[in-house]
Amino acid sequence: MRSRYVAYYKGNIEYLINTRYPSKRKFDDRINLIKSLKTTVWESLTVVSTRQGKKTDTAGYVEFVAVHSQPEWGQLHERSKFIKEKGRWFYVDGELLPPILPKRNQACWCGSGKKFKHCHG
Repeated sequence: MRSRYVAYYKGNIEYLINTRYPSKRKFDDRINLIKSLKTTVWESLTVVSTRQGKKTDTAGYVEFVAVHSQPEWGQLHERSKFIKEKGRWFYVDGELLPPILPKRNQACWCGSGKKFKHCHG
């Protein structure tokens, strides 16, 4: 999962396509990734939880929050499903979850160093 985040961060379209589960790939994946990567700047990744995904498992789930600053500050909160076949992990799909917001006096999720109430709260 982290490797896919790095691929998004660096714009590695081939890796993103090759690590998507083959039956889930679409003919327009490359075009959509190019468009997305031109307009999105990824800032950070936080893994919230994992379930399964060990060496002996054939499936795994990762809940994460990825923060982006472009086109505007926001976060992608998702629970992703991965399947391992022939020793390789593939992204299958993800369930979008509501944003995780800090309490008013906690640091803002965007990384500005300001309290949430004075930034994105």
